[in-house]
Amino acid sequence: MDDLRVYVPLRDASFAALTRETGTTEWTQPLQVVAAPAADNQRVYLATADSIRALDATSGRELWSTAIATAVTAPLTLDSEWLLAAVEPGEILALRRSDGTITWRRPVGARTLFPAASSGDGALYLSLSDNRVVALELATGELLWEQRLPGVISEPAAARDRVFVGSTDNVLYAFQRNGTLAWKWRNGGDVIGVAVDNDAVYIASLDNIIRAVNRGNGNQRWRRSTVTRPTFPPRAYGGTLVLAGVKPAVTSFVGSTGADQGTFAAGGELVGPPLVDAAPRPFQVGLVTITREGVVEALRPRGLVFRDTPLVPLRALPGRMLARDRMP
Repeated sequence: MDDLRVYVPLRDASFAALTRETGTTEWTQPLQVVAAPAADNQRVYLATADSIRALDATSGRELWSTAIATAVTAPLTLDSEWLLAAVEPGEILALRRSDGTITWRRPVGARTLFPAASSGDGALYLSLSDNRVVALELATGELLWEQRLPGVISEPAAARDRVFVGSTDNVLYAFQRNGTLAWKWRNGGDVIGVAVDNDAVYIASLDNIIRAVNRGNGNQRWRRSTVTRPTFPPRAYGGTLVLAGVKPAVTSFVGSTGADQGTFAAGGELVGPPLVDAAPRPFQVGLVTITREGVVEALRPRGLVFRDTPLVPLRALPGRMLARDRMP
């Protein structure tokens, strides 16, 4: 999803672009897409069995195509001027978004099913199938550090000076930027994912509990039982937390308190986590779900809080001084 469109790969070997506000089909292309695409308002990037391509977001016209020898294993990721792709048997490619040129490729020794994470600090973080967390230099692909964890590890998340990875050993691990363990938090079930919003870290685990802890030291802020069993990592933005679970259902929480803001029953089994706008706009679509049955549903916020301008002391009276009227 970008600001204007939702992009949906279909099983009939086609790729569709829908108007985000209305769901109207704007264009389709006869392409069999093998991984979740990425978009930036100007282009949509997608992977097929033998190539990575960029299409014009407005028309669907192909802008460039780069051949690849092996299959893409994880959703494509955008970071700065790069498009990042994980391919078999365990390699990361960095392509220029403008023309598709491969600028570097780095073997990492194992495949990944998750998108790369970045906090904008020039590093790229990966969770690998051999239970290693790997940090690469974004500009060159150079290995910065790696850590092997017990259990099967989940999708990584990064924010400022921390990298977060959960595991089936019920623990969320928080690493510093240099790879040193900063803290860890034990949960009552497998950690399936984490989301970060400013200084709050939200942990979803299979004990059907969602927890909020401090980014810096891991101190717990609150915990709440979930309406359903979590199925995907949570998503957080602007003080709101969104969690998808079985039934299927999507539940929204107030990020600061954990208060339940409501649950939406999706039209079928979700094919992936909800698409969430990180900066939702008033009265416009801010969340989209896509089901395996081919149903796309879009939601607008029921209510938005518009913050008042902070009060500041007056340093001068408003207006302009008028000359005193003369007496007749």
